[in-house]
Amino acid sequence: MAEAAHLAVWLVGLFGIVVTVCVCVAKMVIHDTVAYDEAFVWRRKLPPELKSKR
Repeated sequence: MAEAAHLAVWLVGLFGIVVTVCVCVAKMVIHDTVAYDEAFVWRRKLPPELKSKR
């Protein structure tokens, strides 16, 4: 019985980590914008009106 409890605790911890990572990645993807990518990833110069929308 102790082994089953130990396994359950490990599985809850593992799924907790996986869910946390998935939520963080989903948040990052949802809030990602093309303006941010162009300014910081592709190093393009953007007009001021696009920079203020971030």
